Amino acid sequence: MEYTDQKSLTIHFVSATDSPEFTHLSWALTRSSVIGLDAEWKPIHIHQDTFPPVSLLQIACRVVGNCDSTAQQNESLVFLLDLSTIHLPSIYELLKDMFVSPHILKLGFRFKQDLVYLSSTFCSQGCDPGFDR
Repeated sequence: MEYTDQKSLTIHFVSATDSPEFTHLSWALTRSSVIGLDAEWKPIHIHQDTFPPVSLLQIACRVVGNCDSTAQQNESLVFLLDLSTIHLPSIYELLKDMFVSPHILKLGFRFKQDLVYLSSTFCSQGCDPGFDR
């Protein structure tokens, strides 16, 4: 299948909560009807008693019905969150609200393991467990 949309797609790299990219992410998460997710971590080749920390969270948002001049109607936005540099407790509620929202369709391929590792990563920084439920 060939991608036919010739519009360029900007990828927003989020490495701090005091950045314009984080503000844009917060805005997009509260206005999206569909969100695609993928988590990345450093592979571990030996058995460990703990889960590997998630280092990168990819979030693709489909923003709906928007009259704001910063986005087109049904615009797609892509964010890469560097979880190794972001203070995790400062983004926990934003992500949890997105995960529990019945108004947002969350899509991910074999995402259960990602959720377990993501929950473990946030728990290691003092956040409540729950992304994996």
